[in-house]
Order: sequence, then structure tokens, then C-alpha cells
Amino acid sequence: MNADILAPLFEQGLTYDEFVASGEPMHQPQWHERFGQLALDERQQQLVDGFQRSMKVLCLTGTWCGDCALQGASLHRVAEAAGDRVELRFIPRSDDFAEVIVANRINEGYRVPVTWFMAEDFHPCSRIGDRSLSRYRAMARKALGDASPVLAPPPVHPVRRVLDEMLDEFERVELLLRLSPRLRERHGD
Repeated sequence: MNADILAPLFEQGLTYDEFVASGEPMHQPQWHERFGQLALDERQQQLVDGFQRSMKVLCLTGTWCGDCALQGASLHRVAEAAGDRVELRFIPRSDDFAEVIVANRINEGYRVPVTWFMAEDFHPCSRIGDRSLSRYRAMARKALGDASPVLAPPPVHPVRRVLDEMLDEFERVELLLRLSPRLRERHGD
């Protein structure tokens, strides 16, 4: 994945509201519910207010997927809070994007969501995919029980923990962009 591939994909992407509306009516409530649970708190908003670089974010996802709804709503809440510094688009896991899906397998599986964080000029900075760490920890606790390698206690608020994890990735990419010699030269800072 490079800027030449990501830029046209981004242009084909849908806004959050368009993407959610494109799903089957029975799948839309989970997206609306998650969005309602994920307003940024004051500390999170202050962090996002400090972002200086523009970034593009593209999420390959499915409207039917519960983990996708959670991550997608989290991404949207951060992008919404960042204003024009973050542009977020969604592309559906569909035959229209088969080449992208096949090229971005995770552990040889066709997983969703897969999210690319890019600089303002579409150069890739990060790719995350499938479930977040806290979701995998919860799954490991259930599936493996005492044999689980999970050391961290379960989060008090699992849904909000995913928001924190997505916000951590935004912050990581913001710092990568802010410290980039290429972009510092471009912006004269």
C-alpha cells in the first residue's frame, strides 16, 4: 500500500454517516449505539485539540461487524473532534475492493476492520487491523480461561477502552507526522 493506491481508495470512501446508512437496517443500530457511548471526555478532547498535522484515515470494514462498529464509531468520534485536521473515510468489504482485501490479509485471513493512517499527502504511516488489544484480551479470557496468557485485568469500561486504544493510535501517528523531517521542512517548523 502506497500513496498511489491509497489516494484513489480514499476518494472512493464514504463518510461515517454515508457508510452506516449503506448497511442493512438491522446492522445500523449497533453503529448508532456505539457512537452514542463514545463521546470524548475533556482529557481526550484536549489531546485532540493539540493535534497540528493533518492526516487521512481510511477504514476497510463491514457494517454487519460488531467490532467494526466499535472501532468505526471510535475513529469517527476522534475525527469529528479533530475537525479539519483528520479526514476519515470508510470502504466496505465488498467485491468492489477485492484487490485491496486480498492484498491486506492479516494472519492469512480476510479480516475487518483494517485501518490505514496516512499523512496529508496519502503517504502511509500506520496500518491496524482486526480487533483491538482489549478485545483480544477479553476473547482470550473467555476462550483460554486459566491457560490464558492475559495478565492485564479486564477494563472497567470495555467500550471506552477501545476508544482509548484508537485515540492512542491517532496520537502515535500525530507525533510521527509532527516529528517527520519531510513534513517539518514542508511546513517550515
